[in-house]
Amino acid sequence: MTRISIPLWIFSMVILSGCGSSVRIYSDIDDSGRFDQYASYDFLEFSEGNSKTISGMELERIRVAFARELENRGLKFAEKDGDVSVQITVYHREASQASYGYYPSMYNYMERAISIDLYDNQTRKHVWHCAAVGELEYDPQQRASGLPELVARIFEKYPVQVSM
Repeated sequence: MTRISIPLWIFSMVILSGCGSSVRIYSDIDDSGRFDQYASYDFLEFSEGNSKTISGMELERIRVAFARELENRGLKFAEKDGDVSVQITVYHREASQASYGYYPSMYNYMERAISIDLYDNQTRKHVWHCAAVGELEYDPQQRASGLPELVARIFEKYPVQVSM
């Protein structure tokens, strides 16, 4: 390679590494949560907005993926009155990302977030929140196939890891 092509190659790799969808995970925890003592969970209903804008099939896939991760951590499903109540929320928003290079530009896209909130039913406290935020995948089959991995990434932030 010539002297000019090496820096150009490095520059192009840096630019390309910023392309494509990436998921960011955000979490918050209440230190008073008794995560090692929770044995059961129940689900709160999806919001009216989620129920109107997301198909019932997709909402069920989301709920099953979260249930699997909770059960992998030793919690059992209860129809009602679990140790914790689980609220799952899905929301969308328009987002943009600036690109600086020879031709500066703006990339506009739809962003999707899936969040989980756990509420301790004994203390009535919000004890854990975690959200995955990234570019919306428009194809429902692609969203479905990536959902288990996405939810597993969310649960990497959960204070209790997978039970063996």
